[in-house]
Amino acid sequence: MASSASSQSSSASSQSADKYEGFDLLKCSTVQEGKKEAEVKLPLGYRFNPTEDEIVVYFLFNKIMDRAMPTYDLIKEVDVYAYDPNQLPNGDFKHNAGCNAAYYFANREPFDASEGKIIKTAANGDYWKVIDDEYEVLFKDSEVIVGFEAVMNFYEGKEPNGTKTPFVMNGYRLNPPVVPAHVLNDSIRNKIERYVVCRIINEEVSNQPVIDYKKESLELLLKYASAGTVKDGEPK
Repeated sequence: MASSASSQSSSASSQSADKYEGFDLLKCSTVQEGKKEAEVKLPLGYRFNPTEDEIVVYFLFNKIMDRAMPTYDLIKEVDVYAYDPNQLPNGDFKHNAGCNAAYYFANREPFDASEGKIIKTAANGDYWKVIDDEYEVLFKDSEVIVGFEAVMNFYEGKEPNGTKTPFVMNGYRLNPPVVPAHVLNDSIRNKIERYVVCRIINEEVSNQPVIDYKKESLELLLKYASAGTVKDGEPK
């Protein structure tokens, strides 16, 4: 879950090693061996609704480490700042619980998040505006900070007089101190600096009823990934 202690967003770098004693990010993020990601079939009506810590641990960290993820195509790598959010394919939003959110791996460079920071897109000079300092992302019910979250609103027009739209972005980055020291090298450090996960939400789209609707946890998705195929909505 994400902590609201936004004023402490940079505190992790000064925390003692004891803060993470006994926490094994490699073990926590491991996807059970099974079918290749490309062979995984999601059940009819499955909706992708990961928590903040699941986004960081199962997807962002495994992307950085080039390890298996629960499923290969729910988070695509896209230069989200090259487009207005309404230019993104509608199909990217279909797997979310409310059919109103899409997830992308993107470049971290703009995510030096501080309240009021402006990030322009390549389309027509429209822009994202950071609305608060970063929030801490905690692993489950622990005090382990696995990442940080920045929140932005999208505006159409030239800043500072743009018109606020219903699009909101949550940007998630990894907290470097939780990465085991023995796996760190220049390549991994560069990827930690490079990658974020962006969740883009269209708040105008309400939750839509879906045939065989299932708002499942990521734990079940991991079972699907392990089994590779499903039958009647359950892993074989």
